[in-house]
Amino acid sequence: MNNAYIFLGSNIERETNYPQAVKRLRELGKLVAVSPVYDTAPIGGDANAPRFYNGAVWLATDLSPHALRNALQRIEQEMGRIRVADKYAARTIDLDLALYDQVMIHDDELEIPDPALFERAFMARALAHLNPDYVIPPDGPTLAELTCRLHAKSGEVVEVPEVSSQIQEWVDTSLKEQLSMMEHTGQHAHSYDEQEWGSPISELDTPRLLPEMRVATEKQVAREAIADAVRTILYNVGEDPERVGLLKTPERVAKAYDELLAGYHVDPVSMINEAFFDTAYDDMVVVKDIEFFSLCEHHMLPFFGKAHVAYIPDGKVLGLSKIPRIVEMFARRLQLQERMTNEIAEFIQELLHPRGVAVIVTGQHMCSMMRGVNKPDAKMVTQVMHGAFQDKETREQLNDRLRQENGT
Repeated sequence: MNNAYIFLGSNIERETNYPQAVKRLRELGKLVAVSPVYDTAPIGGDANAPRFYNGAVWLATDLSPHALRNALQRIEQEMGRIRVADKYAARTIDLDLALYDQVMIHDDELEIPDPALFERAFMARALAHLNPDYVIPPDGPTLAELTCRLHAKSGEVVEVPEVSSQIQEWVDTSLKEQLSMMEHTGQHAHSYDEQEWGSPISELDTPRLLPEMRVATEKQVAREAIADAVRTILYNVGEDPERVGLLKTPERVAKAYDELLAGYHVDPVSMINEAFFDTAYDDMVVVKDIEFFSLCEHHMLPFFGKAHVAYIPDGKVLGLSKIPRIVEMFARRLQLQERMTNEIAEFIQELLHPRGVAVIVTGQHMCSMMRGVNKPDAKMVTQVMHGAFQDKETREQLNDRLRQENGT
């Protein structure tokens, strides 16, 4: 099978014709991936021309480039495409073979890579969504790099979520398979010759997927795996994952875990963003009643409560909002309350090198409230004291401030 990248456009009955064209492409091979569908302005300067739906498809096919191009034109004709002299005229569907493996063709019938790719930001963006690290023959750039260079203006490309979701259902590969295919896409260019058709395409030993797009794809793969696991759980507790009320539950749970366990993916450097400030203030800084929600690592049930964080500066203070963000970063993981308390204190110690750090956490644990000992009123209190807070008098001052601010 060979990898073809096809760019689509429609501005006549686009809501019907665009999805229909994607479905017709499945007749020509295996639908590996589809880009989001974008609402774009027409090219050519006619302000009255209807807007387009544009996007791209990655197709695995046995057809040669010229045979595929002929098949695409046949689909256009069957869908009512009428070619006229005005190349900017409205059309029911436009199917352009933009890229094909690492093949280069320049003849009277076909030009690959499509020259328009280097001029149109929305075209580069759609293709980059399919395979960001694809190296455009002969010498690059990658699709992701080209997209950055062309840089679509704000509002120029607007995603159409409902149509994007519709065509996504017709993809014939899983996200995991897509990631694997990206990593093994041929990267060395060669010219096309009918006589050498079928010769293998060289591969690059070390793929260079754009990091943020790789992370996004891997996150989608992980979410799909979590949803599959939830279906297994539902089945094994005696439920029917296919009944109406549970059909979307696996996806909802997977999406919820993105939020509940988001702390694993927080970059501490970006979060803090150098929010340090020089100061002569050398008394206690207290941020109290920081609400948190976490999941215990033993049963993956919630525990929640409040954290109080205090430190005594040694020439530097941290932006006020950063303390709750630090608590959130460690809470949004599978946790033990004891460890979370210590991690918060250690992080602030390493970050600020203050004269002292104190962290006090009070939590209620669903694993003891709704199962096991079934004690709904039980609360757990943990604390870590570093530096000056190991002194009894300093600890008493902290406790006094916490009591005073509580009105006691």
